[in-house]
Amino acid sequence: MASAVLKIVNTTIDWVTFALDAPSARAVVFGVHIGGHLFVEVLLLVVILFLLSQKSYKPPKRPLTKKEIDELCDEWVPETLIPSLTEEMQKEPPVLESAAGPHTVVNGKEVVNFASANYLGLIGHEKLLASCTSALEKYGVGSCGPRGFYGTIDVHLDCEARIAKFLGTPDSILYSYGLSTMFSAIPAFAKRGDIIVV
Repeated sequence: MASAVLKIVNTTIDWVTFALDAPSARAVVFGVHIGGHLFVEVLLLVVILFLLSQKSYKPPKRPLTKKEIDELCDEWVPETLIPSLTEEMQKEPPVLESAAGPHTVVNGKEVVNFASANYLGLIGHEKLLASCTSALEKYGVGSCGPRGFYGTIDVHLDCEARIAKFLGTPDSILYSYGLSTMFSAIPAFAKRGDIIVV
């Protein structure tokens, strides 16, 4: 069986090679050598002409009667957009019972966490926890307002100054959310025709 398939493949390759190496498949137009692709171009032209010569679909000239429309509506059964729920789909979602570190406890079982945004592994770091606790005691959970109105806190200004010093720039702007950068800073510096990759 395998030898028969191999023989067919080799024969096909030989025919294609013969067609591409044929003298009719090679030409010189204005001093430019045109190779075996001429055969492919002619084949594509034949296919295009064949498709253009076909009659296009034309709907029936007479409209459907009310009875035919009612029959079609009665026969029509809509497909569901989502599959019906099975017992496997009705399971309770997993419950996280610890901090979202590299290892976490889900439903009483320790597992490896591949779904966390803890890229640097700082969750649970002692120095970070102490710093967060002191910031919460001093500032609470936030100013409850946007930076431009009444939400700027001294730690924002300090962080911007440190970032500017680190980058060697005169100043920097700190945004609390990446999406707000695209809607404010980028349009302020862009003009028509600029290409921006975010």
